[in-house]
Amino acid sequence: MFGEDEIAQQLADARSALDDVRRHRQDNQVPPVTAEAADGRIKITLGADGRVERFRFVEERVLKEGTEFLEEELRKAVNAALDARAESLSADAPAPDLDALGESIAKIQDQGLQRMREMSAQISTVMKKLQSGA
Repeated sequence: MFGEDEIAQQLADARSALDDVRRHRQDNQVPPVTAEAADGRIKITLGADGRVERFRFVEERVLKEGTEFLEEELRKAVNAALDARAESLSADAPAPDLDALGESIAKIQDQGLQRMREMSAQISTVMKKLQSGA
């Protein structure tokens, strides 16, 4: 049977592992995504935050294609970049709320330690009664 110190250590290890996951998630943000349209003549880059970072017209002649053409090609480039970013973020299950998990683990640890103290006190009381012959 585990003692209070072993349980406290296991829960502290769990908290530490959760903190490692948080740090790893922050360190591994989605890299910027670049997409093309108009046969590579228009490029758009989405930053790590998912916002448009840059539009680039590789060939300025594309600007002479007309407004409707540019609108359509820009729409295609933006959508392609958003799709590429979504693919890099996609997962079958939603990401867990790590802050809520951390709070839950802390609560479990605190409650567990309190219960262990209560159990230890009760066991000590019973042992004293048994040893005194009461």
